[in-house]
Amino acid sequence: MTFQYKSKAHFLYAASHNELQSMGVKITSGSDFEEYRELLAIARPDHALGEPFEPTKYELNERNAIWMVGHNEAGEIIHTQAMKTVPTLHFSLAEYLGRNLREFEPSGMDIDYNNTVYRPGPGAARMNGTIVYHGEFWVGCSPRRGALLSPALGKLAFLTALDHWRPDYTFGFIAKSLAFKGFSARFGFMHNEPNAVKYAINGSSDTFEGTMGYMSSEDLHYVLDLPYADQVAAAA
Repeated sequence: MTFQYKSKAHFLYAASHNELQSMGVKITSGSDFEEYRELLAIARPDHALGEPFEPTKYELNERNAIWMVGHNEAGEIIHTQAMKTVPTLHFSLAEYLGRNLREFEPSGMDIDYNNTVYRPGPGAARMNGTIVYHGEFWVGCSPRRGALLSPALGKLAFLTALDHWRPDYTFGFIAKSLAFKGFSARFGFMHNEPNAVKYAINGSSDTFEGTMGYMSSEDLHYVLDLPYADQVAAAA
C-alpha cells in the first residue's frame, strides 16, 4: 500500500508520531483542558495546571489551543505538553508580555509582581502576527530517556503548531537551570533570549529566572528543509 502525503509537513507529522511509537510512546491530544486537568491529576498529582491553560480564566478550544499526552506501553502517562495562540493583536510579543506577564505565571509559585522583572529581547520586540505559546512540557522518564525523547517531542510540537495555525512565531519560557543544560536546543528552539524574566517570590529572597526560546516561521521551514532520510522508514 502506498500513502500519499499532502505536504512535507504532513509527511513529517506522520513520521514524528511513528518515530515516537517506535520509542514506545503513544500520543493522544485534545482541546478540552478540564480533561487535561484530570489527566494531570493522574500523571502529576503534585503539579497544578499552568496559568496559561486554565480554562476557568481563558477561552480555550479547538481553534486556539491543544494539549498532548504521551502514554508508554504499559498505559502510564509519561509526557505532557500544550500550546495556544496568543492574542497579541497589533502589539509585538514584547509589548504583550509587558502588559500581560501574569498570563504566563509559572505553576506552583507565589509570585511577587512588584519586584518581578521582564526584560524583552530584540526577538520579542520583532515578533507579531500569529504567535503560539508552548508550555506544560514534562517527560516522566529517566534523565537519559527523557533527553532522547525531547527532540522527537519538540519536533511534534512544532509540526502540530504548523498544522493547526501556521504561526509566524512559536515561543516558550524555560527555567534558566534547564536552558543551561541544553534543554532548549534538544527541544528544537533555534533562538534563545537569556534572562528574559526574573520572577520574585513572595516571602523569599529566592528568584526564578527564565530564558525565552523561540522559533520563527522561517526557522521552522528551514528545519523542515533539512535532510530527513532517517525519517522515511518510520513514516512508510
